[in-house]
Parts: sequence; structure tokens; C-alpha cells
Amino acid sequence: MLTFTNASTDATFSLQSNGAVGWTAAYADGSGRMTLMGHNVLILFPADGGPSTTLYAGRVAVDVAADGVWTVEKVAGTATDICAALS
Repeated sequence: MLTFTNASTDATFSLQSNGAVGWTAAYADGSGRMTLMGHNVLILFPADGGPSTTLYAGRVAVDVAADGVWTVEKVAGTATDICAALS
């Protein structure tokens, strides 16, 4: 069980940890691509186009630049905005 809590309001959002698989391809220039399948929670920071915390169920492709910035490139499945659920 995963539980997220809004520290300002004490609202909570819980979900079962239903399993996930991931692969990472690393490239010579320092960048890479992560392919995630199953149920994955992805936390993005402002430099990544966030802030956001999203539960993806399905397949997600995330590019990681050499400077560490993450970009969600492709989603096949559902996305649940955990921040919205906590607001």
C-alpha cells in the first residue's frame, strides 16, 4: 500500500502497489530512456515540467537528458493526478 499525504490539509490518497517492470537504455551522450510498465508513480520536479506526482497504469516512456531532466514522451494507459486527488 502506498499512501500520499497533503501536509497542509492532512488529506490522503492511498493505492495498492500492483507491480511494475522497468527497462532503462543508457546512451553514450549521458542521456537515456526509461520504459515503465504496470503501475508506476512518477514524481516530476519543476525542471522536469512539474511539479507533479502521477500514477500511470500501462506503459510510459520517459526520456532522461544528460543533465538529468526527465520528459514524459509517451503514455499508453491511464494517468491519475495524485496532486489533484489531494487538493
